[in-house]
Amino acid sequence: MRRYFPAALLLIWVLGLIWPVGEANALSCARQPSVNEEFARSTVVFHGKAVGERKNGATTFEVTEAWKGVASGKIDVRVSTMWMPVQQGEAYLVYAAQKNGVLTAHLCGRTALWEQGLADTASFPPTSATLKKPPAAPWSLTVAGAIAALVCLVMLTSFIVARRDPK
Repeated sequence: MRRYFPAALLLIWVLGLIWPVGEANALSCARQPSVNEEFARSTVVFHGKAVGERKNGATTFEVTEAWKGVASGKIDVRVSTMWMPVQQGEAYLVYAAQKNGVLTAHLCGRTALWEQGLADTASFPPTSATLKKPPAAPWSLTVAGAIAALVCLVMLTSFIVARRDPK
């Protein structure tokens, strides 16, 4: 029996080397969720531009379009920069959920640059809000309004003076 022991160990070792193993997912996401799964598990889903960084590691986004859970024009979301570095000034499609009281993008989620995530939006419900800044009034309209108000004021003053002055 002792004489076969080294041969048996060698056979087990060789079989261990060639035996088929399952898929390994070291340092990568096992499976990216579908658009519907990601949308369902997210608290907020929006299209926005990265405009700042907070000390707590969150990125401030200026929201352009919102599909779920966004009530204001700016929102802070913690995004793992290990998997996806966030560049200030770039537009993103962001999926995030509350995690310990902080909105956090899912580590293996679908948050991506806007151009890469744009196809996801085809299966979204209609946007809940389109948050864009109202256009500023052109200077010509502002100046014309001020002149019209001044003319009305002069005419009103002339009318009042004319009524008081008996000639």
